[in-house]
Amino acid sequence: MHTADLHLGSRVMSLPGADQKISADLADATYGAWREIIDLCIREAVDFLLVAGDVYDSADKNIRAQLQFKEGLKRLGENGIAAYIVRGNHDPDDAWSRSIAMPENAFIFSSKEPEVVIHRDQEGRPLAAIAGMSFATAYIRDNLAEQFPQREEEWPYTIGLLHCSVGGARGHEPYAPCSIQDLRQCGYDYWALGHIHQPTVLDSGDPHIVYAGNPQGRDMGETGERGCRLVTVGADGAVEVEDVRTCGHLWKEIEIDVSGSEDLGILEEEIRRNLAMVSEEEGVSVVGRLILAGATTLHRELVAKGGIAALEDRLIEDPPAGRYPFYPERIVCRTVPVIDRDAALARDDILGEICRQSDLAISSEDGRSRLREEISSLYQSYAQVYTSGLDDEEFDAIIREAEGLLLSQLSEGGEE
Repeated sequence: MHTADLHLGSRVMSLPGADQKISADLADATYGAWREIIDLCIREAVDFLLVAGDVYDSADKNIRAQLQFKEGLKRLGENGIAAYIVRGNHDPDDAWSRSIAMPENAFIFSSKEPEVVIHRDQEGRPLAAIAGMSFATAYIRDNLAEQFPQREEEWPYTIGLLHCSVGGARGHEPYAPCSIQDLRQCGYDYWALGHIHQPTVLDSGDPHIVYAGNPQGRDMGETGERGCRLVTVGADGAVEVEDVRTCGHLWKEIEIDVSGSEDLGILEEEIRRNLAMVSEEEGVSVVGRLILAGATTLHRELVAKGGIAALEDRLIEDPPAGRYPFYPERIVCRTVPVIDRDAALARDDILGEICRQSDLAISSEDGRSRLREEISSLYQSYAQVYTSGLDDEEFDAIIREAEGLLLSQLSEGGEE
């Protein structure tokens, strides 16, 4: 079993208006994922577990996280399962409490140089060679992959275990940076990587190069399935890598087309049906960001008359019914008014000018640059904790939302 980036005890984004139980469930979500990993290892009777760094966030000095990690390893040991662990930038050597000793079935690789361990079955037969290296401190800028030894002829199935940034992954600090070629040249069969939270297969064979991803999403930047990798190696050397879900809460963005909606009460009922269906299909608790899209006469009421806030309050007060809970993170309105935009664009008045200016803002580099700077300053002031900035798609959406709001208000004689 290959896992990484547990981040035990790290903060999960809180939800507005959430009750105490929901908040507690989200706060303990990373611990629940770790327990699920241990249960999976025992159920599948794996030979060993690989942990590719960032067990917890050392900045928090979280003793509970370290104790929970030890307890999981202890359960593995009671079932005859070994664990091989490297430390990453969030849990380097100098961040662990020396008063918490790990159980004997857990091997933690050195941060001084790569080590190679031969894992053997109960009869002493070699099953795998595991090469790994930990972080000594949080900020490792050296290419650790270059230090790994070449595979030796007598080694059995060979695994590299490393916390690193391959190819400068977007959104992650370039700790222990390396290239795919750096990994391939070692001649190993499988690279079990950590650091990138999005589950990613960089190479599906000769060797397999795999980021397990984090086993529990913590905010809308970590949407979709989260889990670990169950790796089965056949007697003939054939390798099967299976994604196994471990998350108790799945973060998801859900777009609902509300075109033609004319009644807020009916719209709420439609939203509830959609959300109950989503949770049922996922088969797990869902934390969702709702995107309302489409042309509707309700556009102005949603955007300028408090309709969105009212819908959010209703979903928080009375969550959608279903076998699996659904929790709204927030509702984003991307509806447009029922207006003939082509006709508005052809007009020689303020409505036409609004359309022309929004087109210019999207198509012109100067216009984009100027407006992006204005909008980005708002993000930096109020939202930098939650986002790294605007991408092109988000920027275009903001421009079109602003256009739709202005057209709706002016064409209907709105005063807001």
